[in-house]
Amino acid sequence: MMEAELLRYAGGAVSLIGLGLVMGFSPTLIAVALRVLTHAKRPDRLIAGMLVGLAIGSTALLLVLQFVDPRTLEAALRDDVEGVLVRRSIDLAFGGLFVLAAVIMGTRLHRPRRVRPPRATGTEQPWQMILVGASNAVIGVSGLATMYLTARLIRGISEDDAIRLIAYALFLLATVSPYVLLAWAWQRLPQLARRITAVFHRLAAMDRRPWEFGIVLTIGIIFLGLGVWGTPHPA
Repeated sequence: MMEAELLRYAGGAVSLIGLGLVMGFSPTLIAVALRVLTHAKRPDRLIAGMLVGLAIGSTALLLVLQFVDPRTLEAALRDDVEGVLVRRSIDLAFGGLFVLAAVIMGTRLHRPRRVRPPRATGTEQPWQMILVGASNAVIGVSGLATMYLTARLIRGISEDDAIRLIAYALFLLATVSPYVLLAWAWQRLPQLARRITAVFHRLAAMDRRPWEFGIVLTIGIIFLGLGVWGTPHPA
């Protein structure tokens, strides 16, 4: 029993790290971070503000999604048949919405990508960077899909709230880790910072739309599958 729990925790931790990196990776935030590091007098404060905003936005999405999680709604129902129907209907609804969103995103892949240059950072304050990070987290279908999958995964890891909190902390750590590494290397290891910056420049210039399309479509298919086959019939 203990080994099964450890395997479940380990698998959940690896999945949350991957989801955190997906949630944190944003060409917009990368471009903003690079501009802050190269132009701002106190880049550490501005980067910290951006990451606080990213964490706040992600947490806000997670809390909102608790109200539409099948297990949360099922807890308000006494009848097992109704509980099964709730789980199936929500999985099917979100799966259908994500697949529909992916189809719309797929139709736009051939269009030229609009590149928006980051704003000037000379007069920005940490509170402004908080807004940048938070808005980047809550705006976009891929972020919503990632956080919905994260919410379901965290609830499935354990019934213990303390373990769920630790699991979410691991997710947030993975989300902000690339920017923390970049800011740390920028100030202390110039040679490493140049290499990381070169990678970040390529990531910022990359067209992320195919990846977002694939993420949203995959998550949609997963929840359609859960709605059709993943929920057992009550005994």
